[in-house]
Amino acid sequence: MSSTVRWLSRRWSGRVGGGVVLAALGYALTLWLDFDPQPFPYAVWAVVVLTMTYLVIDTVDAQAAYWEQPVAPRSDRVDEVTSDLRILASHQQADHPSDALAQRLVDLARSRDPVLASEVHDELAGLRRIPPATIDRILTRIEESRERS
Repeated sequence: MSSTVRWLSRRWSGRVGGGVVLAALGYALTLWLDFDPQPFPYAVWAVVVLTMTYLVIDTVDAQAAYWEQPVAPRSDRVDEVTSDLRILASHQQADHPSDALAQRLVDLARSRDPVLASEVHDELAGLRRIPPATIDRILTRIEESRERS
């Protein structure tokens, strides 16, 4: 048995013993004061009160929690894909679409190839509503440039 387990068993045996003594003294006091306690409800009440007391004592003694190592940022693109989908849906449904989709396509092309980004920027300049065929063609070019590199 390791020293930690012995310490815990000593600690818990002391707590259980102390709790039984306190509950017995409380029960004797209620009998002496003629409160006429019922044994089973009194035992349940004593267990609940002692458990709550020991939880509070353990919480006060505990060290503050902290991260041992920083949480790494997620490597997937779930949030970015959701944002892309929202931008695309907004572009398709808007009466007067913004240039958010064009900017996102240029940014995506820039992350793959700066030359392609300037070509995409020039192609999308002046277009308010980008047709689905143009979006598909640009995305295909971006993917092809990624495969070449």
